[in-house]
Amino acid sequence: MPDLVTPAFRALAAARDARAFHPRGRWFRGTVTATYDPALPVPVGESEVVGRLSKGIGTPGGLPDVLGLAFRLPGPWDVLLSTSFARVLPRLARNWSSGPYGSITPFRRRGRLVWLAAVPDRCRTRSAALDALPDELGFTLEVSGPWRPVGRLVVRPLDVDRDLPVLDPVRNRPPDVDLAPAVLAKARERAYQGSRRGRSPDPVTAPDA
Repeated sequence: MPDLVTPAFRALAAARDARAFHPRGRWFRGTVTATYDPALPVPVGESEVVGRLSKGIGTPGGLPDVLGLAFRLPGPWDVLLSTSFARVLPRLARNWSSGPYGSITPFRRRGRLVWLAAVPDRCRTRSAALDALPDELGFTLEVSGPWRPVGRLVVRPLDVDRDLPVLDPVRNRPPDVDLAPAVLAKARERAYQGSRRGRSPDPVTAPDA
């Protein structure tokens, strides 16, 4: 079967000269404080993380969008979450703390499917504008089966948006964690490949951008 995903995402990234999706964002530094849970290999205790808050479609200004929360855990393990209904269906959000961010698709570990989510603390963010982000945002990290808390994520947005490091859940994940289902994971891999090829590389991270 011909690969239609890679060229489509390459063309979209080239047209934007940015990621095919989540083209606009702000990087952050933060901490994850996690407890042990057998569902996912999240490091126990406190870990420093870097990540990015972004607008999935790239709507201008404060217009609603599918908002993204991506971060790198030690490993490295890149986790990408988006605003969602029931933590598994993408949805438009009016501001950065209006609802949970979910992994949308599950992870498979030790034969079990697990979804990951980040539930923002209640705070007043004005809109979905990147410049409306507060100096600090807190989230409760949860895993499914049933949903339960496994830790805290606190992020502090930076005034930069460059690909350092390149966050890629296909390339960067623990060896015992797979993206599921397999057919969707393959499509996602091709989408990331096309997006990387279509946009101009960041001079800081070339040639892997």
